[in-house]
Amino acid sequence: MKYFLTLVLSVLFLTQLQAQAPVVDPNAPYLKDNKIPAFSITGIDGKEITNKQLPKYKFTCIIIFSPDCPHCEKEAAEIIKYAEKFKNVLFIWDSYRDMEAIKKFAVKYNIVNQPNMVIGRDPSYTIPTFFRPRMTPFMALYLKGTLLKVYEQGADVFELAKIIESN
Repeated sequence: MKYFLTLVLSVLFLTQLQAQAPVVDPNAPYLKDNKIPAFSITGIDGKEITNKQLPKYKFTCIIIFSPDCPHCEKEAAEIIKYAEKFKNVLFIWDSYRDMEAIKKFAVKYNIVNQPNMVIGRDPSYTIPTFFRPRMTPFMALYLKGTLLKVYEQGADVFELAKIIESN
């Protein structure tokens, strides 16, 4: 009876762990194409910026976020707090939410004053269609335009910094 109870509890525990693990969409285009997708973002200043107009940085980090997501807020605060570690990273913050909420987020986390950050809305929904995130923040880190790593639930800034420092 003791072994049976242990087995049942183990199965329940493992099932719960698997239910919490993010599931990657096996048809997500980024799994087949490791280059930065073609896109156009409307910045908070109203100007359009495409992937071809981006400033050149060794690393590019695309972040799909929601301005009212507590995890996204934490991610933004951490990235800004350790901005010194990310000088050679271009951050592209993309949201599906309304522009007013995106602007407030950008101001609150001082993203507007960072020369290596672009924030706005992808009106064609190209970026989310390419990555098919299940939750936010979703992050894709590129090294010289080639996908290096995907973070389905955001990244630990120290792990991100370590990857950047080692490349």
